[in-house]
Amino acid sequence: MRITPVIFNIAMSSYKNNHTDYSQYRLPVLNGLQRDTISFTAKEKDRAEDVSPSRKPLEELYKYGLSCFCCGRTMIPPEDITSLKNSHVLNSKAPQAVKVLEKYRNSMHTVERDVFDTLKEESKKHPDYDFRQILQNIKPEHETKLIKTQFGIFKLIELASTNINSEQKKQIKELIQNEKEKILQGDNKFRRKYFVNQFKEIFKDSKNTATKEHLIRLANKLPTSYENKSAFIVKYSSRNSEDIGIRLLSYSMCTIEHVTPQNKQGENHLFNYIPECMRCNSFRQDRPMIQQLEEHPEMFYNAQTLIDKLIDFANDGKLSKWYIVKITSRVSKESDNMLNLDISRLNMNSKMRKTFAKQDIELDEDEQNLLKELPKQTAPQKSKKERIKEKLKVLRANKNQHKEKKSTKRK
Repeated sequence: MRITPVIFNIAMSSYKNNHTDYSQYRLPVLNGLQRDTISFTAKEKDRAEDVSPSRKPLEELYKYGLSCFCCGRTMIPPEDITSLKNSHVLNSKAPQAVKVLEKYRNSMHTVERDVFDTLKEESKKHPDYDFRQILQNIKPEHETKLIKTQFGIFKLIELASTNINSEQKKQIKELIQNEKEKILQGDNKFRRKYFVNQFKEIFKDSKNTATKEHLIRLANKLPTSYENKSAFIVKYSSRNSEDIGIRLLSYSMCTIEHVTPQNKQGENHLFNYIPECMRCNSFRQDRPMIQQLEEHPEMFYNAQTLIDKLIDFANDGKLSKWYIVKITSRVSKESDNMLNLDISRLNMNSKMRKTFAKQDIELDEDEQNLLKELPKQTAPQKSKKERIKEKLKVLRANKNQHKEKKSTKRK
């Protein structure tokens, strides 16, 4: 189950100071509900148990442009999306709306960025159109592309169904025929999720075979609005301009992810929270982190990039240092010791060092050697010229001191 992101059925004004978590099938926490408050003092807490469980310290860092723990994109603060919604500026003509969204382009995911670029180009041709009118104008072209892709996948499914029993083959044929008719009727009557669920239902009592896995994999290749530009345009061409503009940003919104999922005894605590974009958060759901790493191997680098930035905030007193110690331990445990993050730049006190030393983090030989070399790499190396200058400075100082002693003896 995936959660449809934001925003179309819920007033965006309720997203002020958003602190949502989309990974565990939860609705956003709206205004009017009680929320924890906390502010870190300049002096760090001596014990981890003294740190408040509130997520507010992380939320207060959204404005600094945090990168996603998983995909590495610079995330959009929820307050920015709320402000755009409240201003209704995205309901204006396309050139003006494009100008407003331009600064968020690099934060958009691939499909959203492609759609934005198309809107930008079309707005030059039709400066009096809004976003909805532009999508309506280009919908026929993209609807043709989408249908061709969908029907092609249906053909592949039928071709791959030759080795299954006749009853299942008949059910697949009927299901595909019904969905083809819905597609040709238009008006978004075809529901990909419904088709995939019905398709899996046909095989629910079958043994796991290579043919079954291959067929289900083919069904899952049907285009979605978050992976296919034409599917996005067809789906959102009937929405109003503001909804279209917000949708371009919503998957890049900064949210809070439970490192250990709630349904696996993951607590609602600062030490179990990590900032992640809405798309990566909602796509992970409650799956093990190791699966997320398999799908996004770039996460090995992106997670360290985010932690490095959070370490800087912790060293500056904007975030608890205990958070860094605890969250890296939690990430390592949740990823089966695959994602071991370096926190050597963190200014830890003695209790933190003892806690960190006791953590059961297994590093392979290459990782251990790399960590040993880190202090040497971070220490600035002086050039040969600089070393000679320093030696000359010391020699001159000694020479002058010797002269002063001689002159003192003469007197």
